Amino acid sequence: MPIENTIDVYIKVQKEGRIPEYGSKSAAGCDLYATEDMAIRPGEIKLMPLGFIMAIDAEMEAQIRPRSGLSLKTDLRLPNSPGTIDSDYRDSVSVIFQNTYNISNLPYEIAENPELLKKLKSEYKEIDLADYLTKIKNIDSSGYEKLSMSILNEKIYIDNNLNPLGTIYIKKGERIAQMVFSEYKRANFIEHNNPKEIGYDRGGGFGHTGV
Repeated sequence: MPIENTIDVYIKVQKEGRIPEYGSKSAAGCDLYATEDMAIRPGEIKLMPLGFIMAIDAEMEAQIRPRSGLSLKTDLRLPNSPGTIDSDYRDSVSVIFQNTYNISNLPYEIAENPELLKKLKSEYKEIDLADYLTKIKNIDSSGYEKLSMSILNEKIYIDNNLNPLGTIYIKKGERIAQMVFSEYKRANFIEHNNPKEIGYDRGGGFGHTGV
């Protein structure tokens, strides 16, 4: 059956941009694509431009949501998910990424999968944090040497691109997120002496959890 619940979205594709695409006839979310190669190191938050500007009807919003595959297979997250794009927004659309990889979990990962040791040996170089700061990040070490902090002796594993273990690489053209369009209603807030008198009071919880 043809899908009839469509809306008109007016879009201008910029350099390196691409029009979002639906993966199937009944897909609720359209795929969004990376416009550039990007390396996101552990703990980093980066903005990926999507390369388009769009306009939607006043009663609509667009939501940016993560792709299930990326969330399952990597530590890449969309920290503001779902990200809302208002109907009166007319600037370039982007996706916020956060790499949540935690190096402190490495011993447990190795315990679960000892083959990781071979990967560390063949694909990564082990260096001290102090050397990483001075030789890779080009930070003057004179001030840090006086601190004599044990953390400077901690080991870091860096790959051939001189990025630390846990860095997530995104390729240009890769599907990175989904966008869903939804109708919304704005609230008309009315002050009232006792809202508990209105409707049914279930009691307890925090409103959205029921706990």
